[in-house]
Amino acid sequence: MDRRSLTLLLDSAEPALGASPPYLGAWVRRHAGPRLAELESLYRERNGFLAFDRALRVFPAIPPAHALSINRWNGLRIWRDSYGRLANDLLFFADDIFGVQFCIQSGKIFTFDPETAALEQIAEDLAGWLAVILSETDYRTGRPFALDWQTANGLIEPTQRLVPKQLFMLGGDYVLTNFYVLDAVEAMRFRGDVAQQTQHLPDGAKVRFVVTE
Repeated sequence: MDRRSLTLLLDSAEPALGASPPYLGAWVRRHAGPRLAELESLYRERNGFLAFDRALRVFPAIPPAHALSINRWNGLRIWRDSYGRLANDLLFFADDIFGVQFCIQSGKIFTFDPETAALEQIAEDLAGWLAVILSETDYRTGRPFALDWQTANGLIEPTQRLVPKQLFMLGGDYVLTNFYVLDAVEAMRFRGDVAQQTQHLPDGAKVRFVVTE
């Protein structure tokens, strides 16, 4: 990664979420593919962090017993099973304030929409991802909403994200009154069920959600 860009990112970040040396499990290492060396380089600089008023969350490379571990976050039974096959073969390493995931697939960097499971390629590698984050910070992290929310309501915990009361896919607005704070795992599991129930619906279809245990 470009040293100057990495310094700019880390200057906007809080202290490391995990201790050194970084630990990446076998599943994570395998799915990182050609981006493994870049991930390890990032973790050596700072092992997981919150940046841009806690709008960007990079999961630390620590054992899966820790709630914020990248190894735990990618575990099948934590939340990704709620998406079924929609989350297959994706390595999630960071997210924005709304829980939009940044992930690696086949060596490239994508965003993963938690409401629809839609993927958008945004970079060829982690250096490209870093460039996108720095050039489109507010859009890619939701920093203005994170700052406004915390000014009004207090700090968002590292394990929490902002979730819309009315989902964006159902016309929810990006206004503070449409958001509440929720444990990030619970937020992903709820929206995973939504994504599976709506994945084959045409635009404009009426939606009736079925909530199951």
